[in-house]
Amino acid sequence: MKWRIGDVVDLEYFLHLDAEARSAAQRGEIHERDRGIFLAAAEPGFKAGQCSDRRRILRAWLDRRRELDKDPAAAWPGEMVESLLGSLRFWFFAAGVLSGGVAGVSFLAYTGDSPVNVFVYLVLFVLSQLVLLPVLLVLSLRRLAGRALPSSSPLYRLIGRFMLRAVLSARSRLEKKLSADLRLRAEKTIGTVIGKSRTYGVLFFLPVFILSQLFAIGLNIGLLAATLFKVITSDIAFGWQSTIQLSPEAVHSLVRFLAFPWSWAMPGEAAFPSLEQIEGSRIILKEGIYHLATPDLVSWWPFLCLGVLVYGLLPRLLLLLGAAAAQRRFLASLDFRQGACEQLLRRMATPLVSTQGRRVEEAAASREPGQEMRKRAPAGEPGAAALKNLLVMIPDEIYDACTGEEIEAVVNRGRVYVVDEIIRFNRDLESDRELLARLRRDARPAETEILVIQEAWQPPIMEYIDFIRQLRQAVGDGPCIRIGLIGKPHPDTVFTQPREEDLTVWSGKIAAIGDPCIYVEGLVPDAA
Repeated sequence: MKWRIGDVVDLEYFLHLDAEARSAAQRGEIHERDRGIFLAAAEPGFKAGQCSDRRRILRAWLDRRRELDKDPAAAWPGEMVESLLGSLRFWFFAAGVLSGGVAGVSFLAYTGDSPVNVFVYLVLFVLSQLVLLPVLLVLSLRRLAGRALPSSSPLYRLIGRFMLRAVLSARSRLEKKLSADLRLRAEKTIGTVIGKSRTYGVLFFLPVFILSQLFAIGLNIGLLAATLFKVITSDIAFGWQSTIQLSPEAVHSLVRFLAFPWSWAMPGEAAFPSLEQIEGSRIILKEGIYHLATPDLVSWWPFLCLGVLVYGLLPRLLLLLGAAAAQRRFLASLDFRQGACEQLLRRMATPLVSTQGRRVEEAAASREPGQEMRKRAPAGEPGAAALKNLLVMIPDEIYDACTGEEIEAVVNRGRVYVVDEIIRFNRDLESDRELLARLRRDARPAETEILVIQEAWQPPIMEYIDFIRQLRQAVGDGPCIRIGLIGKPHPDTVFTQPREEDLTVWSGKIAAIGDPCIYVEGLVPDAA
């Protein structure tokens, strides 16, 4: 299933709606709905021994959500974004054609007294694009490589403001399609998506880059059309002059160099003016133009048109095609590993169970929480595809208060994980350094998730945030890091439900790290 930008916007829109659920009843309904979608649409496609296709599962969920929440009188935010981008592509191209046409006609206005200066035409319409092209290419490659945020681009900000004005000017159309509540949610969702520059930054930079290339393509087409129109309908003379004492031979060498990309395919004077024609089109101010021959004065226009075509239009076409291909590749490579998607996938894969009585009975065999809980699921065995390896990290102050069975029961409801290892951390600075060094050395499967248990009532101090950053560096970009928050301990268990305000504080602090694969959630769910 191919993803479009509108699909990503709609996915974030529905995830945003689900994140607004606060009560236990609402969360239970969401879990039931998502589990039902999984069983009806996603699970039948699973095959033993193969990795779960999260893209396919999320797309099935998205399509089902669209069906369930469809309002005939409303348009989805993604549909609005796709419609806006389609309109902007047309208007940017049309504005480019108009601008190029006006610039060409204005510059080529010839009164018969003074020929059009070839050097000025080359500098304004050919050499300027030739100089800007490598700069644009280098900056674009840096942004596509993820080394610079798109919001730092002046062009991105300029076109972004234009798009915002376009949205505001279309408010009347928006109001007809969406109610006030849905319109507010759509605006918040689009803002949230654009704000996730680390996750979707390149995806939302590429449409802006494509718009700029469409404008440049239209500009060059308009300029070429204006030049050819003036050549066909007017008797235009082209010449060259300069205060610097340039010899005709030097000008001929420059022209031949510029014409190298097409001179091999075109015979003689059709590619660029000859030395004799260059000598015959030289303008000397005190002598005027009456002594110059017409064939020499009109010999420049094919060279000028080919220069605009090769150095202006063709590179922009290549950049447009490259950006479109990069956008398709980026959409095809999205793995949706941000926190909201991980939580959704966990809801879909976790069977519905009653959460009454969270404490595991002491009759269960107590296992020391440092030993391996279960062996990793071997690839190829039935059921292995649905399981993910889980590395559980518990702070030193509550480590001894937990039994191994209780930990596994809390962190692995629904049996969607293989608990690989339980690790004590935050004992002292030296042991944390050794732990991070070991994690940096150990190679773990791609489908590994890290759960860091933390007491939510304790404030998220900077030392803890720094440890999470170091943990990300140690394990690499692959595994998701989940901060599982618990409340204040009870006499019979440390695994209690955290307060909503504590979750909010921790979510804000962890979100400030800027890593979409590090996220916060309450480890103990609401009671049914």
